[in-house]
Amino acid sequence: MLDIFTCVLGTLGFSILLKVSKQKLIFTVIGGTISSVIYYFMTESGYDTFKSTLFAMVAICVYSEIMARIIKTPANVILIPSTIPLLPGGFLYYTLSYLVHADKENFYFYGKETVFVGLGIALGAVIVSIFVTFINTAHKHFKKKKAQEE
Repeated sequence: MLDIFTCVLGTLGFSILLKVSKQKLIFTVIGGTISSVIYYFMTESGYDTFKSTLFAMVAICVYSEIMARIIKTPANVILIPSTIPLLPGGFLYYTLSYLVHADKENFYFYGKETVFVGLGIALGAVIVSIFVTFINTAHKHFKKKKAQEE
């Protein structure tokens, strides 16, 4: 649980550094909480790094898209700070440390984990982006067709 708390504090700190407005800070912190809770409980339940990161990223992308429409702001304002808890900083550090110390076994392990986290983040964002684009296109098509009928 301490991991979740520190992730939430990290999200708040990065939100302030990224100059998110005071009115939107709570939404970025909630996004960071969502991502860290999902990632934490999935890894504790035995899921691998890739699946945990993927599902957490999908959840915060959906959250960001919904909140962007509610509070009328770009989704990236909420999404970017909310992604901070998922970034593979520790994995990347250990990857490079084991590279420098010529520990091949640990280097490969942490390198693989770093790549899987990056892939989970990217794939989660792409999945939601495709889905949102599909919904927006269908909505525009429906509105255009309805306007032609009138």
